Amino acid sequence: NAGSLNELDDEQGFAHFVEHMAFNGSERVPEGEMVRLLEREGLAFGADTNASTSFDATMYRLDLPRADEALLDTTLMLMRETASALTFDPDAVAREKGVILSERRVRDTYMLQNTVNRFEFLYPGSRLARRMPIGTIASLEVATSEGLQAFWHRYYRPDNVALVVVGAFDPALVEAKVAEHFADWEASETPLEEMP
Repeated sequence: NAGSLNELDDEQGFAHFVEHMAFNGSERVPEGEMVRLLEREGLAFGADTNASTSFDATMYRLDLPRADEALLDTTLMLMRETASALTFDPDAVAREKGVILSERRVRDTYMLQNTVNRFEFLYPGSRLARRMPIGTIASLEVATSEGLQAFWHRYYRPDNVALVVVGAFDPALVEAKVAEHFADWEASETPLEEMP
């Protein structure tokens, strides 16, 4: 439950940047290994392994090729790593920054500008036109490991995350595996603040 509308002025594009960093290293999965791990299990990057960031949410999606316990276990481990164990290595952030700035430049088209103009016309004074999920070049260029981690810590918390499992699984197995991977994820003592 965190997207571009949750970003502060100097964090524009951070929700999307954090989404990218989920594939760039965590405590249990070194940088570059998540995709390889999933490919060994039969998932194709992009088709079966994907993520997206919108104005109000960031979604991570894995379409599993089979409904077996071992793959469910691996998948939930990866989701827990994304939720609470990303590393934000400064070198990985620097490498990914180039990818994200390239995306930003490629997406700066008439369609994006038209969307911004339409939002400004339809919703005057709202944050919508000022918080496109791709962010701004200025804020992305100065993004740091610490800044991204601060955004992630603020919003990736048990009271702000939903996990959905759909498929031909035994519900009792899913419940037990979710508890195994997520039960010790402690809620923050700081209340989640509403954006202005």
